[in-house]
Amino acid sequence: MRLKYLAVVLAWQFFACTDTIDSPIPNIPVNVQIDLQNPRYLSLQTIGGVLILEGGYRGIIVYHKNNNEYAAYDRACAYQTTDTCAYVKIDSAMSSVGCKCCTSRYQLYDGVPIKGPANSGLRTYQTSISNDYLLIYN
Repeated sequence: MRLKYLAVVLAWQFFACTDTIDSPIPNIPVNVQIDLQNPRYLSLQTIGGVLILEGGYRGIIVYHKNNNEYAAYDRACAYQTTDTCAYVKIDSAMSSVGCKCCTSRYQLYDGVPIKGPANSGLRTYQTSISNDYLLIYN
């Protein structure tokens, strides 16, 4: 019995820790490079800085989390992705983003919903830094 329990726990951990998360937001290929020294991207030099770029399904939001860590999300709201108004905008405090269409709100730090009706997070794109370039991709 203990062996069965251990097998179930290990299987759950294996599947719970995968990097692929189902998202209702369509997966559009993204491969963007940002020169962090370019004055055009000055807002990303400060922790908490936010920038909106073209790309993805409805645009990309880039957020400077800390030191050399950035987050990138698709602007499409995860609740009703096909509605033309279902995209998120940055709030005035720059700590969350909200959808005008369904009133869902998401944290900028990790893209998870903090107010419904959405119960899925924003589509997250991978980020990495190479020299002075921020790479955003999936």
